[in-house]
Amino acid sequence: MSRRVLRLCVLLVLSLCVQPVMAQKGKVSGRVIDKKSGAAVEYASVVLLNPQDSSMVKGVGAATAANGSFTLTAPYGTYLLRVTFMGYTPYFHQEKIVLSQHHNNVHVGKVSISPTSAALEAVVVTAERSMMEYQLDKRVVNVDKNIVASGGTASDVLEQVPSVAIDNDGNVTLRGSGNVKVLVNGRPSELLASDLATLLEQIPATTVENIEVITNPSAKYDPEGMSGIINIKLKDRTAGAMGLNGVVNVNVGAPLPFMVPDSLAAMNSTGRFIPTAMGNISLNYTTEKYNLFFNADAGLRQRGNKGTSDIEYLDNNHNPISHYDIEQYGLNPNRMGSVKFGGEYFFNEKNSLLLSYQLRGGIRERNNNTFAHDVLFNDSMQYNQTTQSENKNINHSFNLLYTKKFDRKDEELTFDATFSTRHVNGEGTQEQLYANTIANYDNYYMRLSETENRHQALNIKANWLRPLDVFFGREGWRLETGYEGRMDWPDQRADYTRVTYLPSNDLDTAYDALSSTHFNYSQQVHAIYATLGGNLNDKFSLQAGLRGEYSAIYGEDINHPTTDPIDKSYWQIYPTLHLSYKITDMQSMQLSYSRRVRRPHFWDLNPYLDIREGNQMSFGNPNLDPEYTNAIELSYNLGIKKINIFTSLYYRQTNNMITHYGFIWCQDSVARYAWWEPYNSEYDGYRASTGLNLSTGYNYGMEFIFDWQIAKWWKINISLNLYKSHIAGTDLLYNQSSESLQASGKFSSFMNLQNDWTIQFSGQYWAPWSDLQTRMDPGYWVDLAVKKDVFSKRGSINLRVSDVFCTGGWGHTTESDTFNRIVSVRRLSPTVTLGFSWKINNGLKQKPQQQEDEGGDDSIVY
Repeated sequence: MSRRVLRLCVLLVLSLCVQPVMAQKGKVSGRVIDKKSGAAVEYASVVLLNPQDSSMVKGVGAATAANGSFTLTAPYGTYLLRVTFMGYTPYFHQEKIVLSQHHNNVHVGKVSISPTSAALEAVVVTAERSMMEYQLDKRVVNVDKNIVASGGTASDVLEQVPSVAIDNDGNVTLRGSGNVKVLVNGRPSELLASDLATLLEQIPATTVENIEVITNPSAKYDPEGMSGIINIKLKDRTAGAMGLNGVVNVNVGAPLPFMVPDSLAAMNSTGRFIPTAMGNISLNYTTEKYNLFFNADAGLRQRGNKGTSDIEYLDNNHNPISHYDIEQYGLNPNRMGSVKFGGEYFFNEKNSLLLSYQLRGGIRERNNNTFAHDVLFNDSMQYNQTTQSENKNINHSFNLLYTKKFDRKDEELTFDATFSTRHVNGEGTQEQLYANTIANYDNYYMRLSETENRHQALNIKANWLRPLDVFFGREGWRLETGYEGRMDWPDQRADYTRVTYLPSNDLDTAYDALSSTHFNYSQQVHAIYATLGGNLNDKFSLQAGLRGEYSAIYGEDINHPTTDPIDKSYWQIYPTLHLSYKITDMQSMQLSYSRRVRRPHFWDLNPYLDIREGNQMSFGNPNLDPEYTNAIELSYNLGIKKINIFTSLYYRQTNNMITHYGFIWCQDSVARYAWWEPYNSEYDGYRASTGLNLSTGYNYGMEFIFDWQIAKWWKINISLNLYKSHIAGTDLLYNQSSESLQASGKFSSFMNLQNDWTIQFSGQYWAPWSDLQTRMDPGYWVDLAVKKDVFSKRGSINLRVSDVFCTGGWGHTTESDTFNRIVSVRRLSPTVTLGFSWKINNGLKQKPQQQEDEGGDDSIVY
C-alpha cells in the first residue's frame, strides 16, 4: 500500500513539473523592412517551420503590421523562421530559433527582404521606392520621384496615375467613372476648398508624397464614391531624422510664345508671355519628445485654351432656328498660397497629440472671349461675347489627432477631429454684343453677378484597433471598430443684375429677382463601423466589415420662400467582404465586394444658375436622392524576376442613378426637364444642363498594369483600362438607352543615367466613348522631363515640357431633339517649366504612421 502511494506521489510530482513545461509557450518578434529603401513592409507573411522537414508549424503565423513588426507565439522547441511577401525574395533566418523556459522571448531584430527586381546586382542607381506598390486593399503610386509633374500642381500628379483622368474643368474620373471620392491626407477634400478643381490647382506637385488608389474600400472608409477612393498624401513630417530638415522648391515656366494665338495674347497683360510659377518650403524639427513642422507655398498657374464649336438649334418640328459657327478663347489665371504649421508631442511611448493649423487662399479668374458667326442668316445675328469672373477664397482648417497605444502589441486608439471654415466672394460679368445695330438693340445684354459662399464643416473620427490573440484557432486576427461623423453648414448667395436696351434704345439696369438665389443648407452623416479579418489558413485570408449610417439634409432657397424646402433623412447599411488567396510566394488573388453610395452634394441640390460662356448654363436639382452601387472585383498579382503584372476584373451596378442631361431653355423645355426651376424668359435659347434620378447603370471592365525593370537604369510602367457601360433609357429622355466601350492607357518610362541624370517620358490615350446624349472624341498627349542632381544630390535642376506635340484637349458631339452641337477644344501648349530643388539636411519625407489617416485594410494577408 505504501509503495502504491509512493508511486502516485512520484507521478503527481513529475506531472506537476512536466505539464507546465509542455504547456508553456514562447514568443518570437521582429520587424520586416525593405532592404533597398529601409521602409517598413506591411502585410508580409511570417511563419515558423519544423527544422526536420521544413513543414509549417500548424497555427503559428502572422502578418506584419503597418510598421513592419510581428510577434509569433509557439510551444517551446527549435524552429526555422521564414518571411515572404509578393514581389520579394523569400527570406530564411540564418540561425535557428530556440524557445525554452530560460529563453522564452526571442527578438530577431530587423529582417531585411529584397525585391525580386533588384536581383542583387551592382546597380548604378541609388536605392529608391518602386513607382507602384500593390497592397491588399489599395495601390500606392509613389510620385515624389515623378519629374514629369514637377513644377505643376496636384492635377498634374493625378494625370500620371494609372486609370485616373482629369478633364479641362478639373473633374476627376477613376476607371472611366466620375463618381470618385478624393481625400487629402485621409480627410475629405471639401474641408479644404470650395470645389475639388480649385483645391487640386492650389496644391503644388512637389508637396505630394504618394497617391493611394482604393477601388473597393472596406467598411472602415466612407462609402461615398461609386468607383472608389483616391487619397492624396502630402509631405507633412519627416521620417524620423532628428534636428532640422526640409526642402525648398522653385519652378517657373510658360507656354512657348509663338504658340499663343493673337486672341489669347490680346487678353493677357503680358502679351504672348503667359507665365506660371510655383514655390514652396517645408521645414521640420524633430526631437525625441516633439516634432514641429512648417509648410508654405505660393504660386501663379495660368491655363489657356482655344475652342471651336458648331451649334444648331431646332424647333419642335426639328427645323433649324439658328446655326452658329463659334470660336472661343479662354485664359484662366489662378493665384494661390497657403501656410501650415503644427506640432506633435509625445507624452510617453504610448500617448501622443498632434495639433495643426492651415490657412489656404487664392484668387481664381476666368476670362473667355466668344466670336459667333451666324451661318443660317448670313451673319445678321453675329455676336461677340465676353465673360469675366473672379473668385476670392480663404479657408481656415484646424486639426487635432490623439493617439493612444496599449500594452497589447499593435492595439491602438485614435481620435481625429478637423474643423474648417471657408469664405468665398465672387464677381462676374458677361456681355453679348451684336454686329448688327438693330439686332444689338433687340438682343444685347450684360449680366452682372455677385456671389458669396460661407461654409463650415466638422469631421470627427474615433478608431480602435484590437489584435485578437486567437480566433478560428489562428493568431494574427484583428478587430477594428469606430465612429465617423461629418457635419456641413454651407450658405450660398447669388445676386444677378441684367442690363438691356429699352424700346427707346436707352440702357436699363434691373435686379433679376427670379434667378437670384440664397441657398441655406445643412448635412449630417453619422456612422459606426466594424471590420474583422485575419488568416483562415496558410493560403486563405478574410476580412468582413459592416458600416451603418444615418444621414440627414435640410436646404431652403430663402429668396423663393414658396419653393418647398429639402428635408430628407436616410438609414443605410454598407457591407464589405475581402478574400485573398496566396497561390505561391509570387502570386496571389483577391476577391472583394462592397456597397457604395453617391450622396447628392451641395452643388447638385442648389438651384443656383451657373451661367458660362457660349450661352451655357447649369443648375442643381433639390429633388435628387442618393444613388447606390454594388461593386465586385477580382484581381490577380504576379511577380516574376524584374516584372510585375497586376490585372483586375470589376463589375458595378448602380441603382437610382443620377443622370445628367441637357436641353435648350424655353418655357416648354423647363416644364418638361426642370419643373422645379423658376422659368425666366431672359435665358431662352441657352443650353441648360441638370440632373435627375432616372435610370439604372451597369458597367464592367478590366484593368491591366505592367511594371518592368528592363535594365538596372531603365524601368517602364504601362497601364490599360477597358470599360463597358450601359445606361437604361427613360421616358424623360424618350427611352434612349446608351451602351459604350471606353478604353484608356498610360505609359511612363524612367531612365536613370550616369552622372545623376534622369529622363522621363509619359503619355496617355483615351478612346472615343458615348453616353445618353454625347459622343466623346479620342485624345492623347505626351510629356517629357529631364532632371540633374547637383551639389552631391542636395540640389536638383529639372526641365519639363508638357504636351510636347500640342495634342492635348477634348471634343464631343451632342445630338438631341432640340439642338446639335460639335465641340473641339485644344489647350495652350507646349508649356516649358524650369525648376530647382534644395534639401535642408536630410530633406523631407512622409513619416510612416501606425494608424493611417483614413485607415487601411491591413487584416488581409497574401
